[in-house]
Amino acid sequence: MTKKILKWLFIALLIFVLGGIGGIFFEKYLVPVLGKSSFFGKYHIFQQMEKNTTIINKTERIVVRDNNLINEVSSNAVSSVVTVFSFLDDKKSIKKNALSKKISNSKSRGKKGAGVILTNDGVIVTYSDNIFKKDATYEVVIFDGSIYEAKLLGVDTFTNLAYLRVEGVNLPAIPFVNSDDVDLGKKVIVMGHSQGRNKISLTEGVLSDFKERFNLSGKTVSSSEKLEGVFDIAFDEDEKYIGGPVIDYNGEMIAITEMMKIDNKDIYFQIPVNIIKESMAKISNNGLNQNARLGIYYVSIDKFNQKLYDLSIKNGAIIYAPSGEQGLAIISGSSAEKAGLKINDIIIAVDGKNIDLEHPLSNYINEYKKGDEIKLKILRNNKEIEVKVKFI
Repeated sequence: MTKKILKWLFIALLIFVLGGIGGIFFEKYLVPVLGKSSFFGKYHIFQQMEKNTTIINKTERIVVRDNNLINEVSSNAVSSVVTVFSFLDDKKSIKKNALSKKISNSKSRGKKGAGVILTNDGVIVTYSDNIFKKDATYEVVIFDGSIYEAKLLGVDTFTNLAYLRVEGVNLPAIPFVNSDDVDLGKKVIVMGHSQGRNKISLTEGVLSDFKERFNLSGKTVSSSEKLEGVFDIAFDEDEKYIGGPVIDYNGEMIAITEMMKIDNKDIYFQIPVNIIKESMAKISNNGLNQNARLGIYYVSIDKFNQKLYDLSIKNGAIIYAPSGEQGLAIISGSSAEKAGLKINDIIIAVDGKNIDLEHPLSNYINEYKKGDEIKLKILRNNKEIEVKVKFI
């Protein structure tokens, strides 16, 4: 009797197991196939069962990077970010400035801002508005809180960057990328000094645009003495980031943040690192004080301006003033005036190098120094002429 009961229990268990396996197979695999056929698909039971069936054809491994990891990504670059102090030398300043009350005001006696170490032998760059440019002393606070005296090497008026040096100390320089190869839409990290405790400020951003026609003149027209073409990074804008680096997720510097007030509005932008490297090269031969000056205001030609001014050419730089006055388009006594340049002249090329949005006029002029002579190809009254200009 016991053997007979066990036999029936075994048979029942086997039926249960096989039935369960069959049910899973039927629901997961057979129902979706039958439900899609023209014969079985018309029956309600198959339609309902198919709705409740989920088919997983492929699995993928997804790695989610937490925003908190920007601290980890930027850990190496942090040691290259500094805070720059500058203090007016009261004795020199008071002699040169009768308004001694202004000098006594603490806010007008000291400035601070972010900077970044460019070379191991202590060359540091910051935004020129972060410091006093003359009659001042300078100090640099590095990542571990140590403070060193610094010397002002010079100010590059073309980029609005100021260079200082800390002597006799081996400092950790930040690595660079090739900013010409950086893609728009790239996530970046914006770095700056802390307004309170001696720590580095960090925030995420996105490289949203390259503004080809943005000129550092701060005017509606471009200046031949100011950089044209900057990065535009969308980030949590704050003055503590001015003069600090922007890095990618490899910890390499892409740009430095600057800010200008245009029409009473703070406009933030970033100087590409390739421009900074070109500017740095002028330090060794005192080239920062030898920048060539053409002395004009102009508008770079793009598709819009070509249509607006009904131009016959699609590239170049129009010598221009909104008022239409020669004296406001060409600076009095400048190299351009002495060479006979006129308002509405279109400069097509500099020493055979064509001007376009990727190669604007001011950036070509910056390749020269005082005393150099160049040849400009000009379109004047729809006729091409050549003009020699000597930089004075």
